[in-house]
Amino acid sequence: MRLALYLLLFANLAWYGWTHWIAPSRETPASASPAGGGGLLLAREAATKAAPGGGAVRPPDNCLSLGPFSDLTDAARASTLLRESELDPRQRATEGVVWKGFWVTLGGVPDRAAASDVIERLRRIGVVDAYAMPADGSDVTISLGLFSERQRALRRLEEAKTIGLDPRIVDRERTGTVYWIDVDVVPPKELPDAARLQGEGGRILRLEVKSCSEAGA
Repeated sequence: MRLALYLLLFANLAWYGWTHWIAPSRETPASASPAGGGGLLLAREAATKAAPGGGAVRPPDNCLSLGPFSDLTDAARASTLLRESELDPRQRATEGVVWKGFWVTLGGVPDRAAASDVIERLRRIGVVDAYAMPADGSDVTISLGLFSERQRALRRLEEAKTIGLDPRIVDRERTGTVYWIDVDVVPPKELPDAARLQGEGGRILRLEVKSCSEAGA
């Protein structure tokens, strides 16, 4: 009887030791994260893990949009260069604003008679392409030339200053139909040199490269 009691007591002690000391220590490596570590992530958790700059990590958008082109010929030429780089350009037309050049302009001329006098003075120093713009109000604006290169616009500016005029250089823009070229650029492929995409005869185009979603918006 006493032996049976000792055996029952020993069994209880053995069970207590197993459940409180031995079993938990075996489970700890599988359930606990190492000190300083990030632990394990499920596949769906890893897919939405935040990037250093904020937001979720996602594949890059390889669709780029090049433009705007105001001339269909320039857009077609750029498309040809992209095909030579083994890319597949897709052209689309939309309404937008396109840069036309550096405009040298003289504003605040009081009337048409004064404008004619200024234009005559400019012709005497060799500026033969100056003309008076249509007036919206009492003052008249005189155009001294539109240039694709800033250096040429600066030269015209200095010429006008030699006879006491004070013109300025502004960007000339036009609103109307423009053309964009969408193209998928998957590394290691890349866009050709921007200098090759300029207009014929070295005419400068202010081209932008955006994601297709941004350009479409």
